[in-house]
Amino acid sequence: MPQVARVHKFVAALQLDAELYRVKFTVKELRDGRKFFDHQAISVKGKETDGKSPGTHPLTGKLVTRPASASCYKVAEIVGDVNSDAAFIRCQIDSPGEGWIQDPDVLDTWFSSWLWPFATMGWTGDREQDAQHPTLKAFYPTTDLVTAPEIIFFWVARMIMAGYEFMGDLPFRNVYFTGIIRDKQGRKMSKSLGNSPDPLDLIAKYGADAVRFGTMRSAPLGQDVLFDEKDVELGRNFCNKLWNACRFRQMQGGNVEGEIDPRLLSSDDRWILLRLDQAICEIDAAFAEYRFNEIAQTLHRFFWSEYCDWYVEASKAILSGSSLTLATSDLEHRANTLAVIDFILSHTLRLFHPFLPFITEELWHGMGFHDDLPADQGGRTIMVAHWPKPFDAAFKEHYGLDAAVEQFVSAKYELVGQGRNLRREANIPAGKKVRFVLKPAGQLAAHEVEVLKLLLQAEKLELDSSYPPRKGTPVVHSVLGELYLPLEGLADLGAERARLTKELVKIDGEIEKVQAKLNHPAFREKVPPAVLAEHQKRLTDWQAKQTRVQQALNALGEGSG
Repeated sequence: MPQVARVHKFVAALQLDAELYRVKFTVKELRDGRKFFDHQAISVKGKETDGKSPGTHPLTGKLVTRPASASCYKVAEIVGDVNSDAAFIRCQIDSPGEGWIQDPDVLDTWFSSWLWPFATMGWTGDREQDAQHPTLKAFYPTTDLVTAPEIIFFWVARMIMAGYEFMGDLPFRNVYFTGIIRDKQGRKMSKSLGNSPDPLDLIAKYGADAVRFGTMRSAPLGQDVLFDEKDVELGRNFCNKLWNACRFRQMQGGNVEGEIDPRLLSSDDRWILLRLDQAICEIDAAFAEYRFNEIAQTLHRFFWSEYCDWYVEASKAILSGSSLTLATSDLEHRANTLAVIDFILSHTLRLFHPFLPFITEELWHGMGFHDDLPADQGGRTIMVAHWPKPFDAAFKEHYGLDAAVEQFVSAKYELVGQGRNLRREANIPAGKKVRFVLKPAGQLAAHEVEVLKLLLQAEKLELDSSYPPRKGTPVVHSVLGELYLPLEGLADLGAERARLTKELVKIDGEIEKVQAKLNHPAFREKVPPAVLAEHQKRLTDWQAKQTRVQQALNALGEGSG
């Protein structure tokens, strides 16, 4: 069964594939409730003879005579006559008893379910009236149905037939079949194995949104899900991150800001708008192909890494000042930065809503994004707010969103990452303020220098085109210039050389062990591809670390320090 079935092909299978459906049936037969579906009614009646219904009681065996008009034993009557479970089962399986026949009708337990696509939307049964109903017009037919493949016959097929019968159209265009959630060993969840966590317990512990997002992030198209509670923990952490990011915005004060002034945009503002546009494009493309796990990963990357880790931290260079002490121009830049944050958050909440419906609804109202919006455009609920669209050329031109800005800011953040690595390799505590020196490759605006200083956690960032570094001063090279970390007063150079030399020996040993495994023919032939790929990645990681440590050791040079 394909993971995503197009319904027009599905209908053809419904009509023609006798192996799949065994019989060809109509909606009338469904309404009659005979022969094909569900549970036969638990009642019996006597065969009519001259207005009487003689025969034996189906359970007690006693000879009884009842009028034909009332010759039906109800469930309570049957069960009330005996206390034997075995007798009750025989009544259902073997025979209703001599002289009695079981009611031929059946109880269709799926009856209301196959009416669901339209019965929940205000359906009346009057074609003309239903054609004007706003909810039915908006949501029937819908685009997609998400379900499990084992209930195609019981539910999906019936909804299609009911849709044609009562609405004259398909209820949905595509059917998405979910995978099976298995445990970490790939076994199907079952009570007997004891490997099936109670979803309600997970929801009570982590929250419904966390369970949904964590599971979706690890559920690739067309594959079963290997459940790991750590994925749910990740979902919980992500919900906390979203909540705290919105709380950070509220702590800056003020109402939701209005229009963004393109004249006041910083390079970081333009960069995050470009990254949002890229995320929207990726998400739309993934939705079109039902790659929901990729959407979750894109959202995680954009919001956690690009927005929170980079943009929010960079924006503090503007937001950190008190509104009581800032000059008028600074206040304007601050308000404009908050307008960008509001723009990003309002779009992000809508992108997250299919995966995190509860927290996004709460934040949508808590942040005030619903204010001034019509009820059918998000004023009442985020569910009907307009879905974000990629930015068009006019929008990008108006706000100065171009490739040059993205390249510059990416280079700036790359330089920050390299500078942070210098700190780590020099074994300097993360919270300790240090001095950096930058030999710039070109002109840098004062604001850009301030952002670099903030992100590097530098006590001081000096711009010096003629800086003469001491021998052994750690340095990184970037398109923006050379960044130095003077170690005077920060580290014992001799001790640092000894530490790096010892670490290099350890790394060399790890590389030798991994290479020995990978070079052994038996290992390469017998292990699963995933294990082989894991060892190859491990080798690549160790080699990259070896290069970094060797470079740091070379930068320290020789001598006693």
